[in-house]
Amino acid sequence: MIPKVRKSTRTREIIPLERFFRYVNFFYLSIGMVAYDSKLNSDRCSWQRILLRCFFIFQMVNLNAALISELIYVFLALSRSNNFLEATMNLSFIGFVIVGDVKIRLIQQQRKRITRIVHQLDALHPLSIEQQADYKTAKYLSDYSRISKFYFIVHLILIWSYNLYWAIYYLICDFWLGIRRFERMLPYYCWVPWDWKRNWIYQFMYVSQNLGGQACLSGQLAADLFMCALATLLIMHFTHLATQIEHHVAGILSAEEDMDFLSTSIIYHQQLLLLGKEINKIFGVSLLCNFASSSFIICFVIFHITIGSTIDNVVMLMLFLFCAMVQLFMIGSYAQQLINASEQVGEAVYNHDWFGGELRYRKMMILILRRAQHPSYLRATSFLSVSMVTVTDLLQLSYKFFALLRTMYSE
Repeated sequence: MIPKVRKSTRTREIIPLERFFRYVNFFYLSIGMVAYDSKLNSDRCSWQRILLRCFFIFQMVNLNAALISELIYVFLALSRSNNFLEATMNLSFIGFVIVGDVKIRLIQQQRKRITRIVHQLDALHPLSIEQQADYKTAKYLSDYSRISKFYFIVHLILIWSYNLYWAIYYLICDFWLGIRRFERMLPYYCWVPWDWKRNWIYQFMYVSQNLGGQACLSGQLAADLFMCALATLLIMHFTHLATQIEHHVAGILSAEEDMDFLSTSIIYHQQLLLLGKEINKIFGVSLLCNFASSSFIICFVIFHITIGSTIDNVVMLMLFLFCAMVQLFMIGSYAQQLINASEQVGEAVYNHDWFGGELRYRKMMILILRRAQHPSYLRATSFLSVSMVTVTDLLQLSYKFFALLRTMYSE
């Protein structure tokens, strides 16, 4: 008796381009921001857009007010030569906030360019189930979604563990166990011209700092995930182009069909290279801020861990350090994959069976070969081309800064 084959209950579905930007759009909407124009955005009523705009302005005012108060605290502490450790700890948070603020503003300013890139990628996106199977769209989306979830969950755990630490401490030690009288503390050291410890202003400032921290984190997460989503799509297209070329056998079809295939491949390759340059114009400054701030954060966090901070501070700082490392390695990994995928096009051109092609075909191969000699990079402006080698160099630089700071503190 032939056993029955159980059919899979999961049906294959066409994956729209918007699925790659699901988490990006969620985090931007959480601060009242829309990164690019789409059909979903155009369907919103005018009052919804006004509410989003007002919410965004409120979030930015609150975030920058918190940033200014933290900067004043650091300036006063350093100028008076007191609270040095608190000031240096605040510098790590200030760097994080400044980078988040810059990323939000850059994306807001580049909205038209982002919209144009998304529409170009939508035009290249495979539309049928068979095409998406060839492109392995589901695999790329699954890998990107898994990494994205890990990335933002780790960061959300960090920010809310730190933000809610004093509230949980009060509930457990004072309200529940009655161990000691609670001293009111805020998540981040700041300076304000009034006494915030004795009345309802404490609760107001606590909530304000929490909202500011989440707004900053949402802007950072959305920008990083957006860049990685665009890089994932480019990697998918470069890999598909390389596979197509490598499987093509010149001479089996007519000369005109071979020429049409190669011409289409050259145009496709050129489109991908131009898209890579456009992505760098959008995220170049953000990438530079990422690497500069990560070096700064890693240096100061390790410094605080090694000078003997309290156990609760050490735990929080270790989480902060872990998140900074995750960010570096995620961006470096996608940048390296993009380099490898774009270089694969040149290897595919050389490796495919081109011997049977006409002379015109063999001459035109030079065009795509020459362009493939310059792979697509994620660039932190013109200063830095990002790869895993860059991540290694950055970690070495962070250690040198840490050693210098530790020596200065010991003296």
